[in-house]
Amino acid sequence: MNMTSLKQHFRGWPAAAVVALTVFAGSAVAVQTLHASAGKAERGSTGDPALALTGRLTVDDGYVIRESFAGRVEPARQTLAAAERAGLIEEMLVEEGSQVAQGQMLARLDAKPLQIERTRLAAERAGLDAEIELARRTAARRAKLAGEGWTSSQINDEAQFSLAALKARRNALDAANAQVELDIEKSVVTAPYAGRIAARLADEGAVINAGTAIVQLQETSRPQARIGVPPDRAAALRVSQVLKLEYLGQELQGRVVAVSRDMDPATRTVAVLVDLPADTQLAMGQVVRLQMERQVPGRGAWVGLTALSDAGNGLWSVLTVVEKDGAQTISREAAEVLHVENGRAFVRGTFSSGALYVRSGAHKFSNGQAITTAGGR
Repeated sequence: MNMTSLKQHFRGWPAAAVVALTVFAGSAVAVQTLHASAGKAERGSTGDPALALTGRLTVDDGYVIRESFAGRVEPARQTLAAAERAGLIEEMLVEEGSQVAQGQMLARLDAKPLQIERTRLAAERAGLDAEIELARRTAARRAKLAGEGWTSSQINDEAQFSLAALKARRNALDAANAQVELDIEKSVVTAPYAGRIAARLADEGAVINAGTAIVQLQETSRPQARIGVPPDRAAALRVSQVLKLEYLGQELQGRVVAVSRDMDPATRTVAVLVDLPADTQLAMGQVVRLQMERQVPGRGAWVGLTALSDAGNGLWSVLTVVEKDGAQTISREAAEVLHVENGRAFVRGTFSSGALYVRSGAHKFSNGQAITTAGGR
C-alpha cells in the first residue's frame, strides 16, 4: 500500500492518529531491516563455515590456588606504664604520639613528703650515732674496771648489750632510710624500652594508687602482624620462615615469629605472628594480607570462562575442533569445573592435551558444525 492509498484509507481519521500510525509503520520497517542486516553479518556469505577463535588445551597435573589472609599490625611489646607507689602527679613529661627512648622520664610524682621523711631519718640517725659513741665509751670503761675487779660482771654485761641494742636500732634506721630513698626513685616513671606514647591516661594534679597506669607505651622498632590462618594452612608454617605480605598493593616480607596452637572459636583460625621490617611505615592497627599458594593435584587444563557452554543439568562442556571428511568441525567434550579465578577456569573432562578448542563464543556453535579457525596455537 503506497502513501496515496494510505491517505485515502485514513481520510476522515484524526490527524494525530494518522501521524502515529505512520511513525509506527516506519519503525517496524527499520527494525526488520536491522534484524536482516545482523543476521546476514552473523551468517556471512551463504555456505561459508563460521569463524571460530581457537587455542590449544594444555593438560597439567594440578593447579595452584592463591590464598589471602587478613591480619593487623601491632607492636611486639605494649605496656601500660604505671607508678610503683601512690602519690600526686606533679608533672607529665610526654604527650600522646611522643617518641621516647629507653629510660626516658615519662612522669614525676610529688616527692616532698618523702624528702621530709628522709631529713627526719637523717637527724634521728645523727642522734643515735651520738648515743652509740657514748655507749661504746661507757662499755670500754666498765670492761676495764671489771678486769681490775672494781665492778661486777653484771654491770659490764649491761653496758655491752646496751651498745649492741643501739647498733641494731641504727641498722633499722638505715633500712628505713633506704626505703625512703627507693620510694623517691619510684617517684619518677621511666620508659622500659624505646617506643611511642599511644595514649596518655593521667594528668597533673591527679592522685593515683600504686600500679595505676599513666601512659600506654608501644614499641615501634619491631612491628608485627597478627594474622588469622586456618589450622591446616598454619600447620605448614615454621618459625623463621619468610612470608610474602601485601599492604595496599605494596609487597612486604615478614618472618614468622610464632604460630599459636589455640583456635579462635569465632573465626576458626589460629594466630600467626609475623615480624615486619623495622623501617615499615605502617600505623598500628593497619590491615595487611598474607599471600600464600597451595598446590592442588588433579589433571586438567585452564580455559577462559567464555570457552565454557552450559550442557544442562549443572554440567559444562568445552568445544574442540576435529577433522572430519577434510573439514574442521565442532565436537562437544564434557567438562567439570574444579577452580575459577580471574576470568578463567581449571577444568577436567574428556578432552586430550594439545586439542584445539574454541576460546570464546561457545554458545554460537553446535556439535558437528563446520567452521574455520583463527588464532590456534
